[in-house]
Amino acid sequence: MFTGKPALIWATMANPTPPSAGAGSSSDLPAPRGERHTLPAESELRLEIPHGQSATLRLVTGSAEIFGAELAEGRPYELGFPGGAKVAVFTWHGCSVDVDDHGKSLDISYVSEETNANVAYVNTHAQLEAMRVDALAALTAAAAAISDAAADPADDEAANAEGGDGPRVLIIGPSDTGKSSLARVLTAYAVKVGRSPLLLDLDVSSSALSVPGTISASPITAEAASPEVHAVPDGGAPASSSGTAPLTLWYGSVDPETNPDLYRAQISRLGRDIDLRLSGDIDACASGFVAVSSGWVDGEGYKLLLHAADALRVNVVLVMGHDRLYSMLTTHFRKRAEEEKSAIGEDLPAAVTKKKGQPKVIKLPRSGGVVSRDAAFRRACRSQSIRRYFYGDKIRSTEGNLTDRYTPFLMEVPFSDLRLYRLSSVSLSAALLPVSAKQTTEPVQLTLETNITPTLVHAVWAVCHPSAVSSYESSGSASDLYLSGVAGFVAVEKVDVDREVVSLLSPCAGSLPSSTLLMGDITWME
Repeated sequence: MFTGKPALIWATMANPTPPSAGAGSSSDLPAPRGERHTLPAESELRLEIPHGQSATLRLVTGSAEIFGAELAEGRPYELGFPGGAKVAVFTWHGCSVDVDDHGKSLDISYVSEETNANVAYVNTHAQLEAMRVDALAALTAAAAAISDAAADPADDEAANAEGGDGPRVLIIGPSDTGKSSLARVLTAYAVKVGRSPLLLDLDVSSSALSVPGTISASPITAEAASPEVHAVPDGGAPASSSGTAPLTLWYGSVDPETNPDLYRAQISRLGRDIDLRLSGDIDACASGFVAVSSGWVDGEGYKLLLHAADALRVNVVLVMGHDRLYSMLTTHFRKRAEEEKSAIGEDLPAAVTKKKGQPKVIKLPRSGGVVSRDAAFRRACRSQSIRRYFYGDKIRSTEGNLTDRYTPFLMEVPFSDLRLYRLSSVSLSAALLPVSAKQTTEPVQLTLETNITPTLVHAVWAVCHPSAVSSYESSGSASDLYLSGVAGFVAVEKVDVDREVVSLLSPCAGSLPSSTLLMGDITWME
């Protein structure tokens, strides 16, 4: 565990904030706008904003950050509305901040100096950045060697040169241990030094990149690593905040236990897609990725964690405050390393054995600011994440009122135009199959839903990408649909059985990318 003082982080920052002399004397500061908090060095202001309420945060003097995203002095940050928020404002060198609750008291507002976890996190970033530097040097050298080999085919050694991977990080731990917060910190620090890491959201119960019930991946840019985005519960943010639409696979449930076969297959596909994405870009490969797992760590959930580590070719596993899980993983990878060493032989070259290397497992402390989220808060976060997909963030108009950024579109689609499929892991017996039909060998089955009734109102459906539909129609393989990134989502507003039309809420005007949709158990009521 990295617990030393964060000396390396400031040396690696491209544009580090210079150390402040402190919050300054009160006579030098402007008049407070709300409640003023003076934070000493390496302390944290922790705020809990209730659902439906907002607060305006301003950095008055000094330097501070929200989960790694640096605050600009004097700029107002609107936090909380409409879904509430749990925010930690951390300072390395001391600062003063104003918190305006707009006449309504916050649930919790206090300053804590128990921030040892932040020191461990920033030193973890320093270690990951060292891996990026080494990987970039190796990849650049390998690219040069391949170029030379192309010019001189006789140079076999250069032609076989290989680069290295940047940090491929998997953050694991039970629910409410700060996994998402750590991911935001690590990606924000990486962006500060000019990297462009991928963020992988493997937790179908959360909404870090898309709507709940999905597995997503997206590159993180400066826009996505902003204080406004990091202050959103569960890190939920519209796709546009990262500058690009994320790759999103539809799982269809917030519970990974409902269909482990589907989850396993999608993680495997995501691993192949990530390898393909990183293989053609030296900078992206060196930047690596940070993946956040689900909080299911027992039984089948533990097996899925191991599968994710293998499928994503993870080389760093960060365990959040769980001694038993840390011990289990350390033992597992040590035994596997011994077995592989025995199988390939100790007399093989180091370059060969290096390929068989196991992930480095690191235990990190849980932040003292991490709080347990009850079922009601989680439901509210999921609901706000889906609403944000259709309406965007709340912004202030020129008159000072909060308004939606986007205007969704309501369309009517005839039943006959829809091809609605339900995912299932249950294989039918031969007696239950239609005449002359054959049972597929795929662990996940597609069932065509023909009974469209008002019970489907408030359901959220995934719209399949046209290329995936074309592949499915050609091959007949269900995996062409459920292992492909979806084009987007719609919400069922109304089902008119008499007219045989369904009213769908779409994020934009125009026809759907395809009429093939995937069902799940995700619902949303505005």
